[in-house]
Amino acid sequence: MINFIIIVFIIVGFIISIKTGVLLLLISLIFLLDKKHKDKKLEDISKQIDDILYHDKELYINEYNEGALCILENEIQKLVLKLHNQNELLQQERLLLKESLEDVSHQIKTPLTSLNLIVERLKDNQLTNQEKKELLKEEIKLLDKIEWLIQSLMKLAQIDAHSIKFNKEEIDCDELIKKVIEPFEIYMDLKDIQLEYEHSKETILYGDKQWILEAISNIVKNCLEHLDVGGILKIVIEDNPLYSEVIIQDNGKGIDPKDLPHLFERFYKGQNSHQNSVGIGLALSKKIIESQNGIITAENSYPGAKFIIHFYKETI
Repeated sequence: MINFIIIVFIIVGFIISIKTGVLLLLISLIFLLDKKHKDKKLEDISKQIDDILYHDKELYINEYNEGALCILENEIQKLVLKLHNQNELLQQERLLLKESLEDVSHQIKTPLTSLNLIVERLKDNQLTNQEKKELLKEEIKLLDKIEWLIQSLMKLAQIDAHSIKFNKEEIDCDELIKKVIEPFEIYMDLKDIQLEYEHSKETILYGDKQWILEAISNIVKNCLEHLDVGGILKIVIEDNPLYSEVIIQDNGKGIDPKDLPHLFERFYKGQNSHQNSVGIGLALSKKIIESQNGIITAENSYPGAKFIIHFYKETI
């Protein structure tokens, strides 16, 4: 009887061991097949990444439901989209740089050509002293124009590269406008141009004094160039809880409607542009104002043009 029980246990143990072995074998096969399947998918993803990086092909990775592969796919998609966006930005910057260099080359080439002609004329021994003085005056004007152009371009490049640290200081409005008008006083007297200046006593501007002076001066210069004899230049500075507002307005010919959308573009010269304009002053003003947490817009005021600047107040 005991021997029979022992035999039964041996047979049962043998059957169990066989089933266990088969089960372990099946698990191993499933694991190997699953691993092989995943390896195949990873190999496909790797090949597709190579196609994107080295053959400029579009992303065509299929969606996988597995956890790890699904996460991998999502991360790759994010990376590819980021690379595409960066590439587009680089292409736009290269195109802008190319156009800017061409514009700069053209703007500098014109006065340089005129300077060469003046130098050649000055070599003429038959010129009178008066003629030489006139040529030298013209030469100085051209040199000043080239210097101003280069300095303005350097300032634009510094702002574009975010290499300037703008100060945040309280600006006295009366003192600011006095410094803005100072370089133009003789010109305004000769053309009998009147200044109308208004500002509310509680108005305080905050920002970098020198850079804001530069921005407003360029706008004032633009307005003065479009004023006839006896014209009026009006500057109003007001304040509200959201922003400080600076309005610079003239009663000249105004802005051609076709020019309004392009007025602040670099090297853009509109229909009514001054003959000595190079189309960079307003572009520089816009960059400076935007870097000071502000915006600038332009419109026709009938008569004349109106420039509206908002310096937004920082909220805590």
